[in-house]
Amino acid sequence: MDPGYYVAAGSLKARAFQLEVVANNLANAATVGYKPDQPFFAVFNKAAGSGRKLPLSGYLNDGVVFGETGVITGQGALRATGRPLDVAIEGNAFLSVRTPAGDRVTRDGRLQMGQDGQLQAMDGSPLLGKNGQPITVDPKKGNVSITADGTVQQKDQVLGQLDLKAFEKPGALKRMGALRFDPTGAAAAPVKGTVTQGHLEQSAVDTASTMVEMIRLNRLFELSLKVASTLSNDLDSRSINDVAITR
Repeated sequence: MDPGYYVAAGSLKARAFQLEVVANNLANAATVGYKPDQPFFAVFNKAAGSGRKLPLSGYLNDGVVFGETGVITGQGALRATGRPLDVAIEGNAFLSVRTPAGDRVTRDGRLQMGQDGQLQAMDGSPLLGKNGQPITVDPKKGNVSITADGTVQQKDQVLGQLDLKAFEKPGALKRMGALRFDPTGAAAAPVKGTVTQGHLEQSAVDTASTMVEMIRLNRLFELSLKVASTLSNDLDSRSINDVAITR
């Protein structure tokens, strides 16, 4: 098989994955606290291992394969909600929650109060304090106050402090659903963030630039498809003609 065909086919597959990533980002353009994914690729040269002494020029034979995705951890805009249990983080920190699969971190600050007074995420996962335990408030004592450093108070009584976490390479955190990440094995970093009560961090997806990127990728996909189709037709034609001439 002509190495050029592998290059074109590799480009098609890589662009398809890239389009999936961009489409997912666009679908989460209005999701609270969402951090967009960014695709990464690896280069391969099919001619290098063919044994046919083909030219190894990158212009002819270098192709790409989809490697992995990373997370773009840029700051999203803050929107005031006026709801006491909404919190937004400005800076590098994440909130900690406990799930059946283990402790996770998130930037989704939509909190609620459970029946027993526990502060929870929207799905009921307990929000963790500095002591590694859920923070419990008294539903009968009124609104909860959350200060810039994450201290939770109610009627001037300190009930705990949010367990804010930061990481040296937040972009390498493994995504566990759209809004949570697995911090297992990630190197910790100093927390440089503040908590703003009554606000939510909006999605960090730039809708306009993401739409432009999707249009660009669609055009690149079409070009790769044309190249693959041209090479395929050329190979078919050569095979028929060469076999006919040989016989």
